[in-house]
Amino acid sequence: MKNLNRKIILIFTLMMSAALSFSASASEYEDGDVIVVLRPAEVSGGTVASSAFRAASFAASEGAWVKETYPELSESGSGLYTVIHSDTRDAKEFAEELKNNPEVLAASPNYRVYATTTPTEPTVNATDTWGLFSIDAPSVWDTSTGSRNIYVAVIDTGIDYSNPDLADNINFAYSTGTDTHGHGTHVAGIIGAYGNNGVGVAGVNWRVQLIGVRALADNGGGTIADVINGINYVTDLIANKGVNIKAVNMSFETYISLVPSHDNFVKDPFWRALKDLDVLNKAVIVVAAGNYSQTVGQPTTKKQGNMIPGAGYYVYPASFEGIDNMITVGALNSDGSLANFSNKGANIAAPGVSILSTYLQSRTSCVKADGVSLHTISGTSMAAPFVSGAAALLASIKPDLTAYQLKRAILGGSRASSSEQVEASSGESIFNLSDAYDYQKTYAGNATLMPATPPTNTEYSDYTAHAVISKPSYYEEYKNGDGGSDSSSGGGGGGCNAGSGFFAVGIFAPFVMYVKRRKINI
Repeated sequence: MKNLNRKIILIFTLMMSAALSFSASASEYEDGDVIVVLRPAEVSGGTVASSAFRAASFAASEGAWVKETYPELSESGSGLYTVIHSDTRDAKEFAEELKNNPEVLAASPNYRVYATTTPTEPTVNATDTWGLFSIDAPSVWDTSTGSRNIYVAVIDTGIDYSNPDLADNINFAYSTGTDTHGHGTHVAGIIGAYGNNGVGVAGVNWRVQLIGVRALADNGGGTIADVINGINYVTDLIANKGVNIKAVNMSFETYISLVPSHDNFVKDPFWRALKDLDVLNKAVIVVAAGNYSQTVGQPTTKKQGNMIPGAGYYVYPASFEGIDNMITVGALNSDGSLANFSNKGANIAAPGVSILSTYLQSRTSCVKADGVSLHTISGTSMAAPFVSGAAALLASIKPDLTAYQLKRAILGGSRASSSEQVEASSGESIFNLSDAYDYQKTYAGNATLMPATPPTNTEYSDYTAHAVISKPSYYEEYKNGDGGSDSSSGGGGGGCNAGSGFFAVGIFAPFVMYVKRRKINI
């Protein structure tokens, strides 16, 4: 009888867990979760423990509890980052109330983030590598195929350590988890599949160190808090460990109701985390524009699938402004036209349809005769890594370039489109690696066109970071140069059988904090 009772209790518990999971996934944000950035403490030299105590005290004063903190961003960024949870309050209403608290710099619900794809059956033929030739990568390979001193961080589902075409380029010391979904592995291969080894495919960059930052789970699921955790990790590697990361690839998207404006951005934790990474001026932040035929920075007009909840939503991080070193990337067809799924209004467009790249070795239906798993996928998630790989390749040729200088080379070397479809979409230029290299050679030493420190849009000059490793001029208008382009982002991935879910529990002294990796679809 006792065993029967235990079974009944177990079944009831599982049913309740499933019901709770379902109800949470149906919402646009995690129930009760609010991401908060508290003002920096007046007293310097605070420890991780003291930051945790302050976060816990603040949460308790609001009738909530701390779910997670981000110590690296809190130490070198603009404030103390934390996720707090209320068991009784709506996250959106709670966040709006917290914005009025004088201790709070920024607050938002923990919105879900998505990255989407259009998979096809894997094939291997000359047309599957059209993207590399479209951007004229072979002409630059004559000069450089990359450098082992250059790193690219891929904030995604991780990277499959067992894929033979990636193993030599993965930095195992800094990567945070292997990929069981496939999206991150596909993105990584476009950036840096090992070249000239006789197997698989070649990435844009043959000799780069890839850092897989696992922010999205086995099912491609996650939240903005998960992404901030990844940004927190990358910021620490650059600011505190001196890792020479030249590009950060972010191939995902979310649609939320945050109206693009200065006041909304500076109070948004996601924007501030990106800005804290941005002001280091070390890595180009490359984001996908999104896959729902929307326009970056413009509101949606209706509900669309499970991604867009309705009218009045904006794609993020693509719609963010004031991130000087960010580039948003739309997806191109092989004929140079904008893909019908690609969001419009990106900074540039790159190959993103039927892109062959590395995939999970466990997906036996994808493994080719040479022992490397390959898969063909379409999406702006595939377009973004062409640009990330290119940024790292350009950095291997001239290692002392800042992130802003790399961005200027990439945008300055892009070509005006000959396609009416692209021109009508908001004027995205066509990315070309060879032209970017020529631009870099011509203007790399010209401070007027490529300033050593990025000019922050004067509209955001009131933003200041807390104890970041950078010069004050990062927050001042650059008087002698042009302002560059503001930037944005969105998603892509999938295929060859899907993965399952992921749940992690972590302990952060002196408090117990539950760290959950939730759904971000790719």
